Amino acid sequence: MRIVFLGPPGAGKGTQAAILTEKLGYVHLSTGDLIRDEMTRETELGKFAKTFYDKGDLVPDETVIDMIKARLAETENVILDGFPRTVIQAASLDDQLATAGVSLDKVIFFNVDVDELIGRLEKRREIEGRVDDEPEAIRNRMGVYNRETAPVVDYYRDGGRVIEVDALGTINDVQERLMGAVA
Repeated sequence: MRIVFLGPPGAGKGTQAAILTEKLGYVHLSTGDLIRDEMTRETELGKFAKTFYDKGDLVPDETVIDMIKARLAETENVILDGFPRTVIQAASLDDQLATAGVSLDKVIFFNVDVDELIGRLEKRREIEGRVDDEPEAIRNRMGVYNRETAPVVDYYRDGGRVIEVDALGTINDVQERLMGAVA
């Protein structure tokens, strides 16, 4: 099964993907984690990505598409978290899957209000110390999400492929709703 998790920063995509991965044995592909790993290892890709990432900007489409393409070829049961983030990436993903004779099984949109998102990101910054959760980066990330990623939800919604999950409440509350959506 191939599942895409969509939603704004702080919606709980990564948290819920980790839980589903443990419960159902899926591979969790998080572009954020992949990029952070490249930055930590100080690879050329990591150095390039860092110039965008630290400001909360999106890493260019071609870079992310190439990174994901290699990983998608390795697995069938996957949760994509943080990809696609642009309509170009969504169309590329559809093309890649169609070429392989498969398609997305589920597109899950985590719906949560802005005030809750900001609170979650501020709390995460305190716990994890992520540079991209600093106030200025949060503002930029929300702007980038609204400009670049929200249209991806519409792209999939137009195709009748979006399942909306209320992402408010406890992790367990959201998990219960999510399990119903992926069943």
